[in-house]
This record gives sequence, C-alpha cells and structure tokens, in this order.
Amino acid sequence: MKAMRAHQFGGPEQLRLEDAPEPQLQPGQVLIRVRAAGINPADLVRLSGRLGSLPLPYIPGTDVCGEVEKVGGGVNNVKEGQRIFGRALTGGYAERTCLAADEAIPLPANLSFEEGAAIPIPFYTAYQALHNKAALKSGETVLVAAGGGGVGVAAIQLARMAGARVMTTVGSREKAERVAALGAQAAVNYREQDFVAEAQKFTDNKGVDVIIENVAADNLAKDFLAVAPRGRIVVIGTGTGKAGDASFPVFAALMKDVTMLGMSLINAGSAIPQMARILTGLFSEGKIKALVSKSYPLAQAAQAMEDLVAARVFGKLVLTP
Repeated sequence: MKAMRAHQFGGPEQLRLEDAPEPQLQPGQVLIRVRAAGINPADLVRLSGRLGSLPLPYIPGTDVCGEVEKVGGGVNNVKEGQRIFGRALTGGYAERTCLAADEAIPLPANLSFEEGAAIPIPFYTAYQALHNKAALKSGETVLVAAGGGGVGVAAIQLARMAGARVMTTVGSREKAERVAALGAQAAVNYREQDFVAEAQKFTDNKGVDVIIENVAADNLAKDFLAVAPRGRIVVIGTGTGKAGDASFPVFAALMKDVTMLGMSLINAGSAIPQMARILTGLFSEGKIKALVSKSYPLAQAAQAMEDLVAARVFGKLVLTP
C-alpha cells in the first residue's frame, strides 16, 4: 500500500509517499480502506518525536474514515463493506489502517468520508471537555479558545446544544463571521482585542463559567482573569506549534477557587463508545456539522500540516488517499 512515512522524527518535511507494509489485522480489530484522514495538531507532536519512542519508519494519522475490508476474530458490531469512522491504531496517512472494533463507528448516511474524518479527535475532545470534565450546565457561559479550529468548531456547536452562551477567540474577521454562523454569540479577534476585557463585557463582569483552552501557551495566565469565581478551565492543548509549557497566577486561582482540569483522549478510551453514539445521533439529525476546510491528496500531507500550523483552516483539513 501507499503511505506517507517519516524515517526520522522532525517536521512535515520528513514525510515521503512510499510503499509500506499492509497493517496486520488482529482479533478485535477491523481493517479499513482509508477514504479520508483528518489532520490534527497532535499529528505534528508525534511526528516531532516529543511523545517518546514511536517505531520508525513512522506513519502519522489518527482520524480516519473509510470502508471495512476485513474484520478480525470476535468482531460482530461491524461488517465488511460498511462505512465507518474512528481513531486509527496504525498510521492513518495511508491507504489502509486498523481500528479497534469498539471504536469503529458507523458513518451516518448523510455524511461524506471527508466529514467522517473530521469527527473523532475534534468532537470527542470537545464533548469530553464540555460534559465529562467541565460538567457544563444550561445557562452557563463558555469561552472556547481558537474557535476556527477543529475542536473549536465542535465545541461551539456542542456548547450551544447544551444551552450555554458561547464566546470564542479567532484570528480574523472572516473567522468571526463564520463562528457566529455556528452559534457563537461573541467572537474576539485576538490580534486586535483583549479577550479578558471582552469576556468581562460578555458576562457583565462576572467572568465566564467554563473555558475550553486549546492555546494554553499563550492564554493560560489570562484565563484566570477571565474566568468566574468557582469556574472551570479545561486545558486541552498548548497551541499548534507552541511550546509545551505555560504558567498561571496562583493567587487568582486561589482567590477565585478555580478548578483547572487537564485532559487527553489517550485516557478517554472507555468513554468513546457512548460519546460516539450521542454524536452520531446529532449528526444524523443534522443538529451539528463537521466542517471540512480543504481536502488534499495523500502526497500533499506535508503541505496540509504546514497549512495547519499557519492557521490557514476553518474546521478540519483532510487527506484523501
């Protein structure tokens, strides 16, 4: 099969389109023909080698969507030929990959393969952060950092579905208009405005109840000024291409009795099936949307990653092997 592989860790320039061994199907897994693969910031982190000793040559990619070609032993929830999406066990930037059967989720009939590849990491992350971590309640206020990204697009829609008032940060006026169309009641252009001051205006100086923080390297210290007393800050990322460290004002955290929560989907495996059932129902009913900004052929994976770092995206970027 063809795959985008790196023979040493580094940036997107390490990726090459080349022949690679077929993934070996194991019991409890399904083998799929990849029709679309999502590009995630985490793909860049893994490609850099910062997450430890991954085997080389390395094929990136987690979010995939395609057709089941084979099922492993003990699998009875999906069948050959079925359209599914999920998180890949082997590299997703390839013509074929394997998924754990319990995370092979039937793709709603009204969605394309590209839309299916835009679901797993962004929508699972947003749902886990809003509901399983922050315990969002109807009527609360939410600040979503980086509203134009994949997780941001998901979090805005899911927070609105939960009955929350939503403000978000974006990097352009065009993106401000697009997040408003998704339901955000306020959009702050972080290049021109102070999101802390805007959060206070949005909440009549009470502060926001929940912050979904995807750019902690830049924002975390200010989050404690924007959040309400007894508010919750869920840290889901430091920012694409940003350093992995951030600091915060301890006194503000103490005086406001703030709860700060970290999360990674690496630790959320047991919650995935339930989240997937809820999300696929919402997608089937047309209540939420997976937005694909651009599709690239597999050979242009490096360009897609560079466009992600440069924030030339609203929603998701996907590869189409």
